[in-house]
This record gives sequence, structure tokens and C-alpha cells, in this order.
Amino acid sequence: MGKSTIIYVIGLSLIIGLALTNVNRSSLDSMDTYSTYFGRTMAHNIALAAANLATNRVLFTPGYNTPFSGSFSGGSYDVAFADTGSGEAYRKFMSVTSAYNAGGETIRDTVRAVFGRYSFSRYAWFTDMERNGYRRPNGTGGPYHGQSDWKITGDSVFGYAHTNSKFNLAGRPYFGKKVTATNAPTTANLAGVYNPTFMEGYEWGVSVARPTGSIATLKANANIGNPLAGYFNGNDVGMRFMDTDVRVRVPYNTGALVDTVMRIADLSSTGLTGILNGDLHISGRYQGQLSVAAFTGTGATANKGNVWIDGDVIAHDNPQTNPASTDKLGIIAERMAYITEDHHRNASSQVNIQAAIYTHNGEFTAEDFWTIPISGRVNLYGSICQATAGSLGVFNHGHGLLHGFFYSIRHDPRFLVMGPPNFPYSTKYRLVAWWEN
Repeated sequence: MGKSTIIYVIGLSLIIGLALTNVNRSSLDSMDTYSTYFGRTMAHNIALAAANLATNRVLFTPGYNTPFSGSFSGGSYDVAFADTGSGEAYRKFMSVTSAYNAGGETIRDTVRAVFGRYSFSRYAWFTDMERNGYRRPNGTGGPYHGQSDWKITGDSVFGYAHTNSKFNLAGRPYFGKKVTATNAPTTANLAGVYNPTFMEGYEWGVSVARPTGSIATLKANANIGNPLAGYFNGNDVGMRFMDTDVRVRVPYNTGALVDTVMRIADLSSTGLTGILNGDLHISGRYQGQLSVAAFTGTGATANKGNVWIDGDVIAHDNPQTNPASTDKLGIIAERMAYITEDHHRNASSQVNIQAAIYTHNGEFTAEDFWTIPISGRVNLYGSICQATAGSLGVFNHGHGLLHGFFYSIRHDPRFLVMGPPNFPYSTKYRLVAWWEN
């Protein structure tokens, strides 16, 4: 045994001691790491639970704005709200903070969310009912009033489509975005070969309520700052857009009361100009952002509130070729939006419309579509939101188009983010952004 053995024993003891010290330190570090990880996980889960609770309150009770706090799973949470903007630009911010004590250390976590209203311009096609609701200017219904509107082979909707009833489908209609409806089609709503193309699927059991108070809000905003407001009540008005200018005629066909050219920007300080107790006739090329509206009255003006599209209504900077175009137009009718009858049109004619169209109690249609000759094609680049499903022509499966127009409806993707000024928007919110710490 000698000195070497003693040195060996001492060295081995030192090595074992150091190893045991490292093992103990690693065990303690592991426990600390586990405790910290567990605390962070719990703090995050508490924040998520509170955020989900708050989200439910916001989505199902739009006016909810009351901060609240509580305890959950051994920790605590605080929820706060902040509002900003107005109209479609309104945003509700939600902030959730949580705290959890882990081994004497308070660990915190945060979840934030943004909720916003959405413009009804986000839909390429929206109806409350998938049936014809045509009414003449005197209030009487057309010959197809109340009959079902069908999507058939050759029909295409390039954008989101929704109805608060059920779609009538036959053949192979094409839907480029998700399709939603309150009710699923039944055998009565299907005909022939039923094989529609749903590029992003469909979902039944979905209802989207249009705001019942939107007309009152629009009327309140329509004439603010309008220098011709006195002439926009009880008269039929004509507006021909000329890029940044507009020619205003009252009445629209003679200009006996007003016949002037002014800046579009001067029509209204709110970006919305409206005709009360009268009809509005529009055409031309616009530059900038604006919405035009026509509202019904009572008595002799009960059937007013129509917008008449007398010719092309297009943007100065074409959004179809330039997605960055800032030119936007909203066409709002409390009653009907008609394409004005013009017997100079023929099978090769084109009517081009670049706008978001909203009809509160009526539909977008062509005047006397069941009697006018074949009049070419309507090209709408924008969106349609209407109470009933408007028709633009009469078709026969064996002979094709008999009267009126073919049509092409394509959604303007800019309207997914923001519609034209004062365009009707939802009263409920959708989740815009979600951030977790």
C-alpha cells in the first residue's frame, strides 16, 4: 500500500466529492428550471383562459366594455378594454395580464387582442333572401317577384358569398371563396345535376344580420357640409362624375333648379352625400373616395330612395389593373338600385361598374329586365349586398339569354380590409389580431 495508494484514495475521494456536488447542483438547478417553467406555463394558461372568457363577452355582447379580474388555478388575472375610431374603423383593444407565484417568484404573462367591425363590402354576393324582389318605381312588383333566384352552370361568384336563407343550386355554379348560409339547401333547392364548385368550402347554419339602424345613421351623416343640401331633399338628382369633379343637376333630367360643376370632395365633409325623399342618377368616372345614397320618404315619396345607374361608373385609377388604387365608391339605396333602360344597347354592349353596392330593402337589378332586348353584359368589380336577389335578365335553358344582360361579378379585394366611406358595417365584431407574450 504505500504513498501511491494513499494518493490514489485521496484523489478518488476528491473526484467522487466533486461529482456528487455537481449532481446535487444539477438536481437543484433542475428543480429551479422546472419550477420556473411550470410557473410560466401556468401564468400563460391563466392569461389564455381569461382572454377566451373576455373574447366570448365581446363577440356575443358588442357593447361590452367593463374591465374585470379574478382568480384561477392558483393565480390571478386582470382584463382591460380600450376603444378607438368610429364607424367601420372602430376598434376594440383587449389586454389580459396574469400572475402566478412559483417558488416565491411572481411570474406574469400577457395576451392582447384587437376586435373590429367589418364592412358589408367584404362580400361579393350577400342577400337576406335568395328570391326576386323586383319592384317598379310605382311600388308594384315585377312578373318574377317572389320567385327563387338560382345559381346555375355558368354562374360564378369570385368572392365570399352569403345568404340569410338558402341557396338554390343547379348544375355546376362556381364559388371562388367560402360560401355560407343560414340554412342548407334541400331537395326543393336543388335541380338537375347538382355539382357546384366550392373552392374554399361551405358552411350552413351561419346568419349575418345587417344593422337595422344603419339607414338612420346614414341619413344623419349624409348631408353634413353639403352646400347643396337644400336641393337634395324632395328632388331627383343627377350626378355625372368627371374625375375629381362632378356635374350636379336638379332635377336630374333638366337641371332647372341646379346645373353646376363642383369638386367631388366638396359634396360632403363625411365622404357620404345623400338624397332625401328622392332618387339619384349617377354615371361617369370618379377620382377619390365617396359614397352616394338615396333614401325613401313617406306619402308621395314612399317609393323614392332609388339609385339609377345611367351608364358606366368607373374609377379614375382602375383597381382591376392597379390593386393599390385609392379610388373607392359606395352606392347605397334604401330601396332599389336600377341599371337604367337604354334601347341603344345591343348584344355587344358593356356596362362597367366599379363600386360597392348596398340596397337596404330592395335589390340591384336592371330596369324592366324581362322586356328589354338583349343588352350585352354588366361587368361589376366591387361587391353586392342586398335584401333580395336581383335579376339582370331572363334566360331559357334551351335558348340562352332572352332579355336583359349577362353579368360578371368579381369582388374587389380592397373591400375586404376597408369599404368606401360610411358604407354599412356590422354591429358585431370579428377578431382582427391576437398576440401572446
